Amino acid sequence: MNKFRNILVLLVIALMGLSLTGCNDEDNLDTNQYVGDVSLESFGPCPVLRGGTLHFYGKNLEQITEVDLPEADPITQIEVVKSGSQSEITIQVPKEKCGPGKVTLKTATGKELTSVTPVTYREDIVISGFYVGDDTNNKVGSVGDVVTIKGDYLNLFHGVIFTDKDTIREDQFVKHDRYTIQVAIPVEAKTGKIKLTDLAETPVELETEDILTVNLPTAASIDNTNPKAGQAITITGESLSQIAGVKFTGDPNVITDFTVSADGKSLSVVVPIKATDGEVTLVTKSGVEIPAGSITTVVPTGLTAAPSPVKNGNNLTISGKDLDLVTGVSFANDDTLRTLESQTSTQIVVKVPTKAQDGDAVLHLANGKTVGVAITLVKPEVTSVTPASVVAGNQVMFRGTDLDLVESVSFPGDVTLTADAAKTRITASAIGTVVPEAAYGSGATLNLKNGTKVAVPASLLIIVAATTPAVNGDASGVKGTYVTVTGKNFNNVEAVYIGETKVTKFQSKSNESMTFQIPASIAADTYDFIMISPDGTRTVVGKFTVKSPEIDIAKDLGVTNEDGSAITYPYTFTWDKDGRFYLTKTDLNRIGVKKGSKLIIRKKAGATGQVQINNANWSSIYTISDWNGTETELVQVFDDAMMTGMTTSDGWSDHAFILQGALTGVTGIVILP
Repeated sequence: MNKFRNILVLLVIALMGLSLTGCNDEDNLDTNQYVGDVSLESFGPCPVLRGGTLHFYGKNLEQITEVDLPEADPITQIEVVKSGSQSEITIQVPKEKCGPGKVTLKTATGKELTSVTPVTYREDIVISGFYVGDDTNNKVGSVGDVVTIKGDYLNLFHGVIFTDKDTIREDQFVKHDRYTIQVAIPVEAKTGKIKLTDLAETPVELETEDILTVNLPTAASIDNTNPKAGQAITITGESLSQIAGVKFTGDPNVITDFTVSADGKSLSVVVPIKATDGEVTLVTKSGVEIPAGSITTVVPTGLTAAPSPVKNGNNLTISGKDLDLVTGVSFANDDTLRTLESQTSTQIVVKVPTKAQDGDAVLHLANGKTVGVAITLVKPEVTSVTPASVVAGNQVMFRGTDLDLVESVSFPGDVTLTADAAKTRITASAIGTVVPEAAYGSGATLNLKNGTKVAVPASLLIIVAATTPAVNGDASGVKGTYVTVTGKNFNNVEAVYIGETKVTKFQSKSNESMTFQIPASIAADTYDFIMISPDGTRTVVGKFTVKSPEIDIAKDLGVTNEDGSAITYPYTFTWDKDGRFYLTKTDLNRIGVKKGSKLIIRKKAGATGQVQINNANWSSIYTISDWNGTETELVQVFDDAMMTGMTTSDGWSDHAFILQGALTGVTGIVILP
């Protein structure tokens, strides 16, 4: 009986050795050791296994950088499990060279915490070794092989961990007693050390010294290295039941839907539509990737396109093999991916876009591959022109086929002149338009909607130069300035009018060009531009826009009040921000202000007051005023003093002048450059 009692006591002690206890002594007055804001409250398990894990609990223990066990080298490999006011750190106890005694914890700043109670050790729980199968020297195995772990007190462990993978619990053990644990290698296992655990909340763990080498699955061959997306391929090898997924080049997804044979020697998987040329990779349940071989994916072949030529806007039929892989089609000069009108494995139909040009129709696959098939497009053909000889400025009719592909018609001359779109009518069989006044020569050019140009033979059309004067586009200019217009038949011009105002001053004149002064008396507006021949023929050659030389500071320069509010008329000058504004050097130089230019302030008759003109430093240059209410304009010439103001700098802004004052009823503020 005494012998049985002694054995029972030893087992109880062994069991207690695995439980976590605070290594403290009730006889000590203070078991809460601290320095600053770091404190040690308890540690355990105690006794602790040599080579096992020792846990410390307290406050802010994440600041600990070194743990010293008696007779042992300093331990700096510290794992922070939890930080803060309820912190936890762990260390790995050396298997040797450590003795019992108090533990010292050190911070990076040199502060030390010393435990009140000593650490003690247990050495009775051990792993003496392991082997795979029946050979006690074998440490290499495959999934399903039985590993035998030998040692003492192994009955206290309730789980086995293979290289950080999921724990195998004891209900799955093949054998389990004090001296032995036998467990089959799981599919998730990979090469590494084996770890035993008691599965406690704060577990006691012990790992083997030696490494278990786990045989990986092998891939020998792929039955079809040139597969089509959507078809299955078969990979042969060994232990393929360990495979959790298959990866294909070009597809970001891991394929998990596959079939493995009962003997694990073959695996069948469908090639995804995004798979492209490259490696096929097997992924084991333990996460190891195994190359299985390379594939080259199928693309459509034997391609033909009809009709040839095909007309823009019509359907194109492409025939061949494996056309069910096509996701869209693009064309030369139009890289937009066009959707298919219909699709089978041997034929697709797509509409040819308006902008497409001769070249390849490019077939796009889901995996990014492309393949091209040459196409030729229909070109318009002009069969006749009526009249065959036409005076510029008159109507002409082109007849032919597929003329609805034409966007515009150009005619020869000093420059190529495109017919006025408003005077042009286009159908599939005819184009009616007006030959530009300045055109002359032979032939014409059809400008197609896709950017292609088709020549109309010179033999079909002769353009006789018109004697009527013509200009190259509408003209414009500032009144009082000279302007040059170009065109033809100016030698047949006796007089020029802008509206009803006759041009009287010419600087130069030739048959194709004339330079004249816009009458200063004409009001700013848009007028008919009229040329009169010696016989009195009056020809409206276009429009002429007369611009005012005056520049409104608000409308043309975008000047605002100092407070940011808009300048509107009638305007009131004030001495405050809402009624004064800045003129900048940049604006004045841009519009060409120089000595002799004028600043004009227009006002209602009867309005009295003054406007002060200051430089950038707020020094007054001039004050212009009307105290009698007799004037409608206040004018300041840009003289020497004003030009000096344009160069004065305040050192931080672009301001040239500051205008303020007391004047209501202002109807306009302009600059005459």
